[in-house]
Amino acid sequence: MPLIKTLTALIVISILILAAYVLSIIWRVSLAEDDIFGRSELIKISNGRNFDQPPREPYWGQPTYTVLYRGKEIVVFKQKINGYQHMYGSALADFEIGTRLSRLLFAANEWAEYCCDYNGVSGADLMDRKKDLANNKLGRKLGELARQRGLQGTAAEGFLKDICVQAMDHPEFLPYFVDRRFLALPSEAELGCPYLPKRNIFNTLAKPFIRLAAIMKK
Repeated sequence: MPLIKTLTALIVISILILAAYVLSIIWRVSLAEDDIFGRSELIKISNGRNFDQPPREPYWGQPTYTVLYRGKEIVVFKQKINGYQHMYGSALADFEIGTRLSRLLFAANEWAEYCCDYNGVSGADLMDRKKDLANNKLGRKLGELARQRGLQGTAAEGFLKDICVQAMDHPEFLPYFVDRRFLALPSEAELGCPYLPKRNIFNTLAKPFIRLAAIMKK
């Protein structure tokens, strides 16, 4: 009995530590987004800039605005902010806990999102997921670069934050899945997340009712 209690306590503590670390990633990414883009798509830090400018080629359908960050002009739209989220978050995790654990952490994020997404997994969702995995992979490369430079603490975070801004111009960064470079992406497994489901809990539970509705229509 004492052994079971000890194991249970260790499991609970491990879960709490993991949850706290995930929240720290979300918080730091939110701060970076707000500083760079003037708005955060995770935790709301400020009132946030509005997308008050028209879409830019080739990302039609994505309202934009323009910011100047450290002398660099950035055309901002929601999907680009999302791409930065994945890249910077993965870079932080790779730098702090290593490539393998970073890959597992962000794979777990995709599993949680797509297993429990209340409105199901659509074709666009699957494309967006692959885009996220590509940006995660690029982020891990940048995390490794920070380790190679021997950076620590806030110096490492600042370096990763700024190099991720520069990397938005890198050929491997995908700001939106309508980008034709999406067609050249390898499989989800090669991007670091094998065996991801193509259906989720909502899809599975709803399937019998969808069939019943189809039968009743006949």
